[in-house]
Parts: sequence; C-alpha cells; structure tokens
Amino acid sequence: MKNFKIFFVVACVLLLTVTGAFAISGAAEKSERALSEDSIPEGTLITYGYLEQFREELKQEILNEIAANGGSVTVESIYKDISLTSGQTLILSPETEIIYRGGGAVAITSSNDVAQGLTDMSASKEIFSGKALEYGHIYFASASDSKKAILVTGDKAYFTVRGDYDIV
Repeated sequence: MKNFKIFFVVACVLLLTVTGAFAISGAAEKSERALSEDSIPEGTLITYGYLEQFREELKQEILNEIAANGGSVTVESIYKDISLTSGQTLILSPETEIIYRGGGAVAITSSNDVAQGLTDMSASKEIFSGKALEYGHIYFASASDSKKAILVTGDKAYFTVRGDYDIV
C-alpha cells in the first residue's frame, strides 16, 4: 500500500508539472477565497493529505456503487503463491480462482455434467477429471454441486490462488 501511495503522489506531481499547473508555494500561504468543486485556482499546491482524503472518498464512492448494484467486495481478493509436491491435492472451494504456473497437475471433478466442471477461463471451456492443466491458464471453481480439486502428478506444481482452498 505504501508503494501505491508513493506512486500516486509521484504520478500527480508529474501530471501537474507537465500541465504547468504546479507551483511551489510557502506553507504559510493560504487562499483567501473558498473553492468550489469545479474550480481549483492555478498555482494551487496539492498536498499528500488532500490526495489521501480524495482516495478515501473515491474508494467509498466505489464501494457504495457496488453495494447499490447488489454486489459485494471482500478482503479475500488477495492472491497467494503456493507450491505442492507429487501426490498432493488442492481442494478448491466454490468461487476460488487459480493460475497454473507450471509442474504437473490434472483436474479432478465429482461430476462430468455440463456446468459442473472446472472452468478454464483462458480457453473459454470447461474441463473435467483427468484433463491436464495448461501452463499460464486461469481456472475458476464455480459455485455448483460438483466438487473440484487439482491433483499434482509431477514432482512439483506451482499455483497462484485467490479464494479458499485446502491441501491434502
């Protein structure tokens, strides 16, 4: 998060420098007139505190819009890199997403019915038990009645995972 803040501040400074709107003013210098949302006088120095406030307001606005449209946002949208060894199984919870990074692995599904397999989002198809995973592809375990897992068939297999899973 700290790197994002630094990047955001640097990007804003560069943007202001390029447009010629950046002016260095003393800390004691204050504007005598009230600012409206639509006008910021030329030469105004944008502070880090203002950028933080703007970011928080924008974040809240986005979350409100998502909630108003029936969606939800969770903190569980973090990717995690994992590696498994031969014979281990990655049990996927519904709505878990994985990126296959290499090694040897095959899909395992409890059903071969349409809409019950593991979705290969990179190839726009569904795969079922016994099908080898393809390097760099993104797989999604949709919420269905079918159980989905990945069996490691090589010496090792590498994944980037977002969502809940178990390793057995």
